[in-house]
Amino acid sequence: MTKEEFCKRLKDINLTQKEFSEITNVPYSTLNNWGFHDIQVPKWVGPFIEHYEKRKYFRTLVLPTQSFTFKNVL
Repeated sequence: MTKEEFCKRLKDINLTQKEFSEITNVPYSTLNNWGFHDIQVPKWVGPFIEHYEKRKYFRTLVLPTQSFTFKNVL
């Protein structure tokens, strides 16, 4: 993944580099170095973003049902 692809993926999921840095505990300065001086975006970043995006989607499905209980129905 290139730095440009990384930035686009973050934008697609409405996540800033600062937020990504906080979630992953990767120093913000390290993120800024990706793509410069032959420093590549780590291979784990792509799968991490994919899982983060899926988690975000499934939370939108699960959260509205959390208040549902059988007690409320009976």
